[in-house]
Amino acid sequence: MGVDIGGTAIKAAVVSAAGDLGEKVQAPSPHQLEEVHDFFRTATQKATVSLTGVGIACKGIIDAESSRVNRLPGDLHFLQGSFLKDFVGADLPVRADNDARAALVAEVLWGSARGRRNVLLLTLGTGVGGAAMVDGVILHGAAGIAGHFGHMTIDPHGGLCMCGNRGCVETLFSARAIEADYFAHMHRAASATLAAGPDGQIPDTAAIFRAAAQGDASARRVLERALEYLGAAVVSLLHAFDPEVLILGGSIAQAGEQVLGPVRAAIAKNSCEMLGREVPVVLQSVVGYGGVLGAAGLIFLHQQILTI
Repeated sequence: MGVDIGGTAIKAAVVSAAGDLGEKVQAPSPHQLEEVHDFFRTATQKATVSLTGVGIACKGIIDAESSRVNRLPGDLHFLQGSFLKDFVGADLPVRADNDARAALVAEVLWGSARGRRNVLLLTLGTGVGGAAMVDGVILHGAAGIAGHFGHMTIDPHGGLCMCGNRGCVETLFSARAIEADYFAHMHRAASATLAAGPDGQIPDTAAIFRAAAQGDASARRVLERALEYLGAAVVSLLHAFDPEVLILGGSIAQAGEQVLGPVRAAIAKNSCEMLGREVPVVLQSVVGYGGVLGAAGLIFLHQQILTI
């Protein structure tokens, strides 16, 4: 069974070694420990087959060996300090890891990275996450922080980030950054077709992408600037890791060519001298329950049922 604890939902499913999904369970993202215990209890009780283990994907900095949530800011902060394996009531093997690494495991075993040995994955959403596989090994680093590409510095004089750094990638390219920049245009009375909602809620990223496609000048400027920062970050990552393929996932990547086009253009313009080759940029192929599949993949890899 794979379980994915996310910021908007918690999902679980029975997963076969072929990557097929069996019984599924989904609930809104939990707000307290007892809700997590209840979800795991429900998910394991609904399984109609014998489970070989439970894999868990979760946001934050996860100690993959112990399953401890070392750091987790935001809505799921109540999980910080918990051992994810303790939520599995049954006597089963448990493996856990960061959600972006789990997403990469799913792509390596069943998706766009199958058969590859060097892969980068970026998750573009409320923040920016990521994972890297180098010579067939998914990197964790000394403290489990490897792959947090959203906290690379793009502008040393930029705004403060939740991580304590300044000018991180996700302060300049993320759903939060895009929405805040569009609001600034609205506040300046720039040419904008979108308006705040009745409760003062500002337009979301999906609406801003749609408005840009329909000619909204402010939306186009906001996205042009944000994608320029993303392109700079991507080129730096390609130079550092030299991957065979770059995979983009997360809610912003659902904009498709509006994101892929500028990223590919930045790569073609700024990396050709160093790399001397074209790096394919593709969308995450295992979506929806990708985190669940990747979490289950942790068990298959640990038990050597599957290999990278």
